[in-house]
Amino acid sequence: MNPIISPVYFLSDCHLPLIARPGQDGWTPRVVRFLRETASRAATLFLVGDLFDFWFEWRHSVPGAAFPVLAALHELTHGGRQVVFLAGNHDGHPGRFLEREVGISVSRGPVDAQIDGKRFHIIHGDGIAPDDRGYRAMRGIIRWKPTEMLYRLIHPDIGVWFARKVSGLSQRMWSYEDKFGPEPYREYARRKLGEGFNYVVMGHRHKSEFIPHPNGGYLAIGEWIARGTYGVYEDGELRLEYFEG
Repeated sequence: MNPIISPVYFLSDCHLPLIARPGQDGWTPRVVRFLRETASRAATLFLVGDLFDFWFEWRHSVPGAAFPVLAALHELTHGGRQVVFLAGNHDGHPGRFLEREVGISVSRGPVDAQIDGKRFHIIHGDGIAPDDRGYRAMRGIIRWKPTEMLYRLIHPDIGVWFARKVSGLSQRMWSYEDKFGPEPYREYARRKLGEGFNYVVMGHRHKSEFIPHPNGGYLAIGEWIARGTYGVYEDGELRLEYFEG
């Protein structure tokens, strides 16, 4: 990736619903307001996984509920902002539509970037915990190319319905329980900082924190289900912010 100039924003774990349940009507509009009112100040925006509660691209179809957010992202990219999308465990099947029609860059793994001369390691964070073996095995199956090809044969209405059911189950099993606690993710960050990175930025845990380090620091971005936290790097400082919109 080419060197990046600040300001840079980091957003993660919005989990935008496929079909809004009671009490979720304002969820997507809130993220859209953030993209239009706040992220528009950034030169680069990193979407660090699980922007959507599910994402899959059929040949001629994408989940319709994502349209308002895709339109806001389209405005950013066509207004000269760079947007980088990292696949999360919920939206791990990005494809050509996001690149060609929305104009964002897509990565299915972590991204190493140089921002204002500082080295950043940016990762969603799923599967990092050493004891998370079951999930890592399942992720390998779900992201296996033949699995994607088979799923693409399913009608989109059925595919979205099924994904909504699975997504609700996975949230109850992993996302909300935080069953591994903070230490495996902090240890991963310390290891990367020890390798010479200045900053490690991570999503996934749904817990936000910033831990300083002599090289720079570790930022866990947090989530948008309840809190609306995001990261900002500018003027040589990485900080955690709260969206009050």
